[in-house]
Amino acid sequence: MMAAGKELWALVNGPQEVGRSPGFWLGFLLTSLLLIWLPNSISTYQLLNCSYIFGNVLLALGLCLIWGFAGILSLGQGAFLGLGGYVYGIEGINLIKVAGNTNLALLAGICAPIALAAILGYVMFYGRIAGVYVAIMTLVVTLLFETFLGQTAGRQWHIGIAYLGGDNGLGRFSAEIHEPPSLLLGLGGHTIELSGQQVGFYYLTLALVVVCYLGLRILVNSRLGLVLAAIREDPGRVEALGYDVRFWQLAIFCVGAFLAGLSGILYVSWGNFITPAVFGITNNILPVIWVSVGGRKSLTATVISTVGLVWLSQTLAAEGEYAFIILGGLLVIVMLVLPEGVVATIVARASQRRAMREV
Repeated sequence: MMAAGKELWALVNGPQEVGRSPGFWLGFLLTSLLLIWLPNSISTYQLLNCSYIFGNVLLALGLCLIWGFAGILSLGQGAFLGLGGYVYGIEGINLIKVAGNTNLALLAGICAPIALAAILGYVMFYGRIAGVYVAIMTLVVTLLFETFLGQTAGRQWHIGIAYLGGDNGLGRFSAEIHEPPSLLLGLGGHTIELSGQQVGFYYLTLALVVVCYLGLRILVNSRLGLVLAAIREDPGRVEALGYDVRFWQLAIFCVGAFLAGLSGILYVSWGNFITPAVFGITNNILPVIWVSVGGRKSLTATVISTVGLVWLSQTLAAEGEYAFIILGGLLVIVMLVLPEGVVATIVARASQRRAMREV
């Protein structure tokens, strides 16, 4: 038992991810405790914002995994987020009165983006599409979703009682409004409702972020993580060594889609709405900015930068339409001055100074 625990800790604290010192883990523990206590001292509006930020962290972690560790730049994470959200909402609207919970809707919302990623990834990776062409193809697929759903405002566009609603959003057609439901989990004959305004939803999103962060640390520090890093640097050489590069690219692409789809489900259950705008260019570029600014080769850097930048964009949005301009300018500056990312560069330089002092 102790040997298994040591092996697991070795993966969590492995060399493929920054933040391995006792000081880091003490800070991680204290931050977690602070976030657990936080709902006691903030308003409902601030609670909503925190839950929204945590949902975006899951989206950013998925992109960090497939881009930073596997070298696959996807500009279509919004497609997986939106598909997960729409499928969850459609199934939830149709089944909530029948099933009394959203369990099936949750399962469908998770499986749909994974299925899309499997099909799209198979076409790309087994078709030997790589580099910038992957980014273009994923973006095109996302914009196709946006274009199609934006033209579904008519009465004929419905699945069951769920009207697609066009630009008005899912479930919103004229006087017939059936909003996507909040999470209503059925567990052993009991149901647990988790809506965006509840503290329980905040704790759910926080727990998902912590679990996914630690789980991804284990993944990237495992043997698979080393294979992914090698594929990122030289896929041809890895294939020459006998590894099925295309299979592992496809597998990790599906993991990224799972995290994006989960983020989409949380988004819909958080606000009880979703529109075709989630598939737009802005929602596909923002995760790239979050990951790039922090440092795309670090999960920790991605979490820090996403929390900071989403909070900044919300603050700026309250003052005017300057958020995206400022974030875009910040990305340009970072790419020119600190191409490895702000957080990752600070950590690397601090490690170098510590090593020099020890010498």
